[in-house]
Amino acid sequence: MTGILVVFLLAGHFIMIFFGISIPGIRIAGGMVIGFLGFKVLFPGEAKITQAEKKEAIKKSNISFSPLSMPSLAGPGAIATVITISSSIDGRHGYDKVFAFTGVILAIVITAIISWLVLQSAGFVSRILGVNGVDSLSRIMGFLLICIGIQFAIIVLQDLISDSGYWQKL
Repeated sequence: MTGILVVFLLAGHFIMIFFGISIPGIRIAGGMVIGFLGFKVLFPGEAKITQAEKKEAIKKSNISFSPLSMPSLAGPGAIATVITISSSIDGRHGYDKVFAFTGVILAIVITAIISWLVLQSAGFVSRILGVNGVDSLSRIMGFLLICIGIQFAIIVLQDLISDSGYWQKL
């Protein structure tokens, strides 16, 4: 997770330039992905596991790393956020830029440590909450993910409405 996010942080501005993506565009896409994931958590369908996935899971000693945790920890929403941060930092010069990138990398590392601690305690929390408690908590988290995704869109709309420079480009 840390490696993926740091790479996208350092290369984020170049990725946006290469593909011609604007900050509002990446924020809307990130919000949509987060909202979609929230809907999947809030209204889970029946999980369908292929035979190949079953075989691979049997061979692994710890299946929690993938496919469960990685898409959420370093998935499209996190990558969109890191690329947006990278693009806003890239306009700085000298030591400001170095301190800003260092601060974000430190935040990514701290988030990774906290995530690891949370994942390590998942079994304990699961035993305390039980199946129904975990399901209820998951649905609440899904609802919050939907709210975060919608908030991304609201922020972009507010930014676009208040940015007279954007309207002059049209």
